[in-house]
Amino acid sequence: MLITIHDNQMNKVGFLSNEAPEIPSFFNDTWHRYLAEGAATFSFSVNKFKNGSLQDYCQYLNDQAYISFRFDGQDHLFSVLTTEETDDVITLNCATLNLELRNEQVGPLVNSATHNIQWYFEQINLFETTQITIGVNEVSNLTRTISYDGQESKLSRLLSIIGNFNAEFEFITNLNDDGTFEGITLNIYQANDGVEIQGVGTWRNDVILYFGKNVTGVRRNVDRTQIFNASKVTGREGLNWTNSEWSVKNSEGVEEFYKRKGATLAYAPLSAELYPAQIQSDGDRWIRKDFETEYKNVNDMWGYIISQFKKYAYALVTYEVSASSSLINQSLGNGKPLSIGDTVRIQDSNFNSQSGGLILQARVSELEISFSNPSNNKLTFSNYIELENGISDDLESRLAQLIKDNTPYRAELTTTNGVQFKNGTGSTTLSAHIYFGSDTTETVADSYEWSKDGTVVASTQTITVYASGVADKAVYSFKATVAGKVVAGQSVTITNVDDGTSPINLVIDSSNGYQFKNNIINTTFTAILYQNNKEIDSDGTKFAYIWSKTNSDGTVDTAWNLAHQTSHKSITITNSDVWQRATFDCTAEPLN
Repeated sequence: MLITIHDNQMNKVGFLSNEAPEIPSFFNDTWHRYLAEGAATFSFSVNKFKNGSLQDYCQYLNDQAYISFRFDGQDHLFSVLTTEETDDVITLNCATLNLELRNEQVGPLVNSATHNIQWYFEQINLFETTQITIGVNEVSNLTRTISYDGQESKLSRLLSIIGNFNAEFEFITNLNDDGTFEGITLNIYQANDGVEIQGVGTWRNDVILYFGKNVTGVRRNVDRTQIFNASKVTGREGLNWTNSEWSVKNSEGVEEFYKRKGATLAYAPLSAELYPAQIQSDGDRWIRKDFETEYKNVNDMWGYIISQFKKYAYALVTYEVSASSSLINQSLGNGKPLSIGDTVRIQDSNFNSQSGGLILQARVSELEISFSNPSNNKLTFSNYIELENGISDDLESRLAQLIKDNTPYRAELTTTNGVQFKNGTGSTTLSAHIYFGSDTTETVADSYEWSKDGTVVASTQTITVYASGVADKAVYSFKATVAGKVVAGQSVTITNVDDGTSPINLVIDSSNGYQFKNNIINTTFTAILYQNNKEIDSDGTKFAYIWSKTNSDGTVDTAWNLAHQTSHKSITITNSDVWQRATFDCTAEPLN
């Protein structure tokens, strides 16, 4: 990932990258994208010193800077909100959208007429000063009557306006080829309804996520504390609905909500069957809750109670799904990774269900991406819907087969005599084993293939390796095939050790000693390798040298270690590297 640093006029003044050794690197980065706010934050840290010298790029990492990068074919631009600086590290906390949207205030809006969404945007001067233009606008034909009493930021007013039009949105940053700012496109979509309207993102019918593969956990919470299934609604100035009647049936044609003419109460009978107020069959089975509203007509009163019944006539079921950190970077279904707003299906066979497990529909509402440490990636879902269990036998069969096809095998490799020979004598037998999912019973593959250092040597489940055939070391690996598909594999390194070979010792030499006073520290550490009492690799070309630092309190200095992960036989230590006391270590690894 290449990060571009801009000055306050959007001129390019520097770059950061962890892939190019000649460019300064970054760490502790988190890019957090939010669906609901249409925005994102980005924080990262850089080291101020390299090889004991203060780096020139540090002067540009300040509160006037802009940060940009390109991801998945789209530009992303951030302004710096806060900076944190210590003796050796600078941390920037950034956010999308300009300062005017976040900080400038807009006043009350007195309005009694109905207008489209663009009119409301014009009242806050959204287009004149913020360089924002509307792209997609799926609610352009709708009108609303909205007024505002108080003062708030432009961004808060913008979010409120879009919410009043039952819409959702995204901001797309556009940069010129030279990196300068071109503008921001505001795309407005009808809000996702979980059925026909997607909104931001894509309806990923090509993707099903599975517990045990790319989903690490599913939690379902059921809350029936707020349930009621009978209600009397009163409108403004005591308006009642006694002479009105309505009835609503569900998708199966069964009456789910009703109010009879002459009655004062509306009912949710299916709810009462599931959650009766009393156990006795001859008792009052209804749970009642009444409402006083400001509605001026009975149809609005009926619409209101229907909305309340849909929320509270049944148990409130919520879900939490934990996804694997690698899921963010995976190509799924049609080859694309998941993005913000995407709708997917999630399956977990560990829940009891007629269809063989829990099947959820959910949206990607938040993404947290770390370019320097992908294990910190996090994906958050929302808008959970439990899908109907009444699927056809054919679909259920196909779903079960799909689940089976996507359940991974795990591989195990066993030996009869370990993986190390001494002095060129002995043998060991290697055996390949595979297990389907969490099964404890071994699956016998259709075929096995063993390789030595990448060259195929056998097509059996077990092979015998002789010490005479291993010069120093060799890597043996197997692949197991089921139904024409390689489903699992594992490798092991076999070594042949000569007891007569002297071990290699590493000594760290300091050009200016190991103790310093008055915080005046300047020395060069050099790693020296000895074997048979003779120095080897004096020019530093046969081994890689990895340096590490432990602070005085015993904690690992991750930032320092990341900055010095490039192999050097010698490194310079100054007072910027040591506070009171520190321990430096070095390990050497053969390059061949």
